Amino acid sequence: MSTAATSAEQRTAGGATRRRPRSAFVVPLVLLCVAAAVRLWDLGDPDRLFFDEKYYGPDALDYVVRGVEEERPAHPPFGKWVIALGIQLFGYTPFGWRIGVAVAGSLTVLLVHLCGLRLFRRTAPAALAALLVALDGLAVTTSRMAMLDATLGLCVVLAFWLVLLDRDARRPGRGPGEPLRRSFLGSRYRWLAGLALGLAVATKWSGVLAIAAAALLVIGTELAGRGEGRARGARRAAVVAAGGVLSMLVLPAAVYVTAHAGWFAHYEASYAGARACEAGDCATGAGDRLETWWGTQTALVDYHRDLEATHPYRSDPLGWAWLERPVLVYAESCTTEQQEAGECEVPPGTVARITLVGNPALWWPALLAYPVLLWRTVVRRDGVAATVLVPLVLLWLPWLAAGKPGYFFYLVPAVPFIALGLVRAVQVGPRPRLVGGALAVLAVACFVFFAPIWLGIPLDRDALDLRYWLPSWR
Repeated sequence: MSTAATSAEQRTAGGATRRRPRSAFVVPLVLLCVAAAVRLWDLGDPDRLFFDEKYYGPDALDYVVRGVEEERPAHPPFGKWVIALGIQLFGYTPFGWRIGVAVAGSLTVLLVHLCGLRLFRRTAPAALAALLVALDGLAVTTSRMAMLDATLGLCVVLAFWLVLLDRDARRPGRGPGEPLRRSFLGSRYRWLAGLALGLAVATKWSGVLAIAAAALLVIGTELAGRGEGRARGARRAAVVAAGGVLSMLVLPAAVYVTAHAGWFAHYEASYAGARACEAGDCATGAGDRLETWWGTQTALVDYHRDLEATHPYRSDPLGWAWLERPVLVYAESCTTEQQEAGECEVPPGTVARITLVGNPALWWPALLAYPVLLWRTVVRRDGVAATVLVPLVLLWLPWLAAGKPGYFFYLVPAVPFIALGLVRAVQVGPRPRLVGGALAVLAVACFVFFAPIWLGIPLDRDALDLRYWLPSWR
């Protein structure tokens, strides 16, 4: 494994400078190309809206045409603006409503590599983590659909990378005598992380889980290893918490409100505004609009709290870790009538399916990695393991605590941390190069095998059945 430079230049003992190795630029570029190739290949197929695209595609078109959704929104607007940007550039076509999300998913892979460099300080393990995400079935499929989860994942990983940059920027000069003001403010990266977290919440409210993870990491970074007395440490903890409220709560809240600028600008055309006008209460002052907007947010809380939707692919979050119940989002076959009329969407005798299921080469070995991460965190005080474990736990366990079924694709933002955690477990285990290389080969082999049910490639029924390994996958 080659060492990755963490700055643009490194100083030698004599004071001279040397440039980054070529791999520092080539490796991330190759990873980005691999991720983009997988996510952009035949992106226009299926050639119609399917699964939740039926909601987000028309909503995004409303943003392009009207500036605001016509129907009552079920989620905040930022992820739909990402979809709308693709529609604006490429038209209301399958490629147009999917390209924005595909780009978001591709950039997530690049950010995983950058996070790995900050955590592992070596190119090979960072590249392995990024490759595992690039070839993961859940990450790939959700990046090829006009949905919100891949955009949420991008915002979460961007915030995590910025928190790592803040940590590294705060390291020089840290000690018991450092002024409290510096702990309060942090670096500029902490505030940029707050912006990214605001965009995460402005995509889906589950982005709040990432705020909790980022706040814990910042507090841990500021308080760990200073050797301060109890009184001084308590004061620093209070100062860090106060600064965190500004950068990790107030700033994201401001971003969230700003993301609704289109709603405020096109108030009369919005769902709530139009109904207020129909009722003869079409007040358009800033205070009136803000009051109506707040009402839509509380109504959205009630909607999600009371929602008891039934769906055959809803599942217990406890089983998500081992891929117990994936989600079938697309199925196409040719009936006899269609075949006789020449109207088949797929070749006669074949079936095309898209199933949101993770790559077993990542998810199943990760089951062995989780205890290692916990042991390294609690017993060995491994900062790298703890830094990965905190967001991984907080992005998954709250769904379990919710006490009701959900959908496996809710774990899309956690996929990068599953990969980083697995790579950390490999790093501290025996023969890390051999095991890491075997994981990479296995991930590629599984991708080739499962690609048909991730990309919707038609297969005959016998070949299709071979790819559904567990009875609960059907």
